[in-house]
Amino acid sequence: MSEATILTATDGKLVLALDKGLYPLDVVYGAAYVFIDRAYILLGRDDDNITVELAAKDDDTDDGVLRAMAGEFSNELLSQALRRKITKANQTILETIVSQALAGATGAMVPSSFEEDDDDDDDLDFLDDPLGIAVPWEERFKKRGTAPTPAGPDTEREAGPGDSGGFKPTPEGEAEEAS
Repeated sequence: MSEATILTATDGKLVLALDKGLYPLDVVYGAAYVFIDRAYILLGRDDDNITVELAAKDDDTDDGVLRAMAGEFSNELLSQALRRKITKANQTILETIVSQALAGATGAMVPSSFEEDDDDDDDLDFLDDPLGIAVPWEERFKKRGTAPTPAGPDTEREAGPGDSGGFKPTPEGEAEEAS
């Protein structure tokens, strides 16, 4: 026997016989796992075969649906067998990647380009602020002396409900200087 053979298909149950040499047990487990949402699955074995009993979870399953399920199960067996073959072929690559990732996480491998250079630390000072970003908010945006402006349609009104509360994204003096 070189394929999945339907032994019986009665009363909402289907029994398949699978060749042990063609389908390893872990491949059968993988295919059965894919089908556990659609059918109740019982596995058995004898000298040459693995038997798979598929019992549909729907009560109104006819013979045609069971045979279609057997075909889908056979396709899933092939898919699982190919997945197993690819995993075995790439096992050394996967082990190498995982071992390098774990070794890197523990700090065992430090590339020479990341070694600390003590000469660069002498000219650094945490109080240096060449970009001027350490200036306190109050100093940077303090109110400058401005003359009172007459009330008119161009002047700002008091903030009401739903307004931004009078928030101005730029300080009063800087917006006028920029224009």
